[in-house]
Amino acid sequence: MGRSRGVLRSLASVALGLAGAAGNTGCYSDSCADSYWCEVPPPEPSPCDGDPRTATALDMCGVFVGEEGDDNSLGTKDAPVRTLQRAIGLAAQVRRDGQAPTRRVYACSGLFEEAISLPQGVDLWGGRLCAGGDWSYGGPLDEQNALTVIAPPVGIPVRVLGGDDAVIAGDDTTSEIFGVRAVAADASAGDHKSSIAMILEHGATAIVQSSVILAGDGKDGEPGEDAPSFRTNAGVLGNDGADACTANETVGALPVVTACGDGIESTGGQGGDGGLETGGDGTSGLPEPDENPPDVGLGGFGASSSMACKPGEQGADGAPADRAAGAVGDGLLGFHGWVGVRGDDGKPGGVGQGGGGGGGGKGRGPMNACPTGRPQGGAAGGSGGSGGCGGKGGKGGDYGGASIAIVALQGSDLTVDASTVLGAKGGNGGVGGTGQWGGLGVAGGLGGNALLIDSSRGCRGGFGGNGGRGGDAGGGLGGHSLGIGSVGASVTILQDATVLPGQAGSGGLGGNALAETGLGKGKDGTALFWYRFDAPDPEPPQ
Repeated sequence: MGRSRGVLRSLASVALGLAGAAGNTGCYSDSCADSYWCEVPPPEPSPCDGDPRTATALDMCGVFVGEEGDDNSLGTKDAPVRTLQRAIGLAAQVRRDGQAPTRRVYACSGLFEEAISLPQGVDLWGGRLCAGGDWSYGGPLDEQNALTVIAPPVGIPVRVLGGDDAVIAGDDTTSEIFGVRAVAADASAGDHKSSIAMILEHGATAIVQSSVILAGDGKDGEPGEDAPSFRTNAGVLGNDGADACTANETVGALPVVTACGDGIESTGGQGGDGGLETGGDGTSGLPEPDENPPDVGLGGFGASSSMACKPGEQGADGAPADRAAGAVGDGLLGFHGWVGVRGDDGKPGGVGQGGGGGGGGKGRGPMNACPTGRPQGGAAGGSGGSGGCGGKGGKGGDYGGASIAIVALQGSDLTVDASTVLGAKGGNGGVGGTGQWGGLGVAGGLGGNALLIDSSRGCRGGFGGNGGRGGDAGGGLGGHSLGIGSVGASVTILQDATVLPGQAGSGGLGGNALAETGLGKGKDGTALFWYRFDAPDPEPPQ
């Protein structure tokens, strides 16, 4: 027991000595028989930690970039690189001496006309005063010049990568964007319509602090293409019927066809055959309307003992197409930014029905119609003229480009602190295109001539109907103006942040429509400081 206590006392003396050397660290036990527990001292603060406003910029803490730098340099304070993307690449790589990536970029105040991709976990600390060599933060007194301005002529100025493109370093995968002024040019996104200053890709995490993020204006949508201004294909003139006394059974004039494309045709009715005792009836023109009005496009009756033949009836006109609907919905956020909605295309007009074939004549009556020894059949009826094709529809108006300062995609996490985030002007939707006039219907063929009596003649075919006018198209969606647009993302806007929209674009007018009617008009864009889009539908399985 005494030996044990002596050992414990010796250990206690060593522990106390260690405690004195370690400052507040102490080793102690609740009883003599227990083992000793020692408090682990907190790690010494890293010289790279601290507030971006006050922390000292050191070579060991990051990569340095300035307008006077050289991309072949090492990226130190004394030898900075020239472009932000080169500095970001160096900060994300293991250093030459095998040390972990610095994961930070110190950027001078000034203009950088490049679009950058920032792996998550890499910080961008801008607004540094480089002339004096200390690379300290210059402060927000003159934001136009003191901040690091990222303003490419085309493209999205800042993209924070996520997913497989992210740099995962330890437990900290948040990118801090500080002292930056990101300015998107008008209509500079990938669709050449929208303007977006920053995108957080899927799963990216970023804090935007003491920065200014500005979207430019979206472009107005292009008008939809007009259908041709001339009429589409007209019908074909019907064939004439054969004369009487040329055959005992004179075949009626064959039908004519107008081919309108996509397998759509208008066919005139065949003329009735010329007979001996009675004439044959003509056939009806095609296509028959869904609800065929009485006596439209019908074939004429052949001659009988009591009456002469009847001509074919005129075919029904093709139905004109209605004006198409304007664009609806909000569009979709995605990797390249925002995709809007075009107006609906106009539908084609209906094809005109062919005219009915004329009835055939009869050869025999109270007096022989044909001379003795000649064939005795009556004249054949003429075929109906075919109808005109339906006009083509106009094309829908294109969507106006959006103006969105920051886009946050699925699974991303955005915090805006002490920063200004502004949308600008969304583009107006394009007007819908106008439809084409349908083709004209054409006359039917003449019935065959008789010789002696009226009942021997054939009757003419009916006129083909006119093709219906093609539909005017709908107008495109107006472009949104948003401070932040997100889909399935976490967004935190702190109290000292300013996030505002500009002016949303108007929906495009329907083709050939007056503004006051609103017919075919696309939906206006949305103007909000923050708008949450619906998640897109999952892609169908392959």
